[in-house]
Amino acid sequence: MAIDEKVQESTRRRLAIIEGQLRGLSKMIDEKKYCIDVLTQISAIHEALRGVGKLVVRHHLETCVTEGLQGDDREKHYQELMDLIYKLSK
Repeated sequence: MAIDEKVQESTRRRLAIIEGQLRGLSKMIDEKKYCIDVLTQISAIHEALRGVGKLVVRHHLETCVTEGLQGDDREKHYQELMDLIYKLSK
């Protein structure tokens, strides 16, 4: 199942903000800004990306996983979900 319009719109808006943050980070590097300020910006970008991931995971759980667990191929979906949880917990 594809991402619905509401999630897509929210994700695109957040990614546009992140894109601006990345440009700002690049400018900070070019301008040789203080390391702590650069690291703070990196942390903000990382958290913003985690927020996008959270939106997509929630949508996946509400749609694909829910439908998959109600079908005949439950074991495949349990394994996919376990793999995803492991990957996101790193």
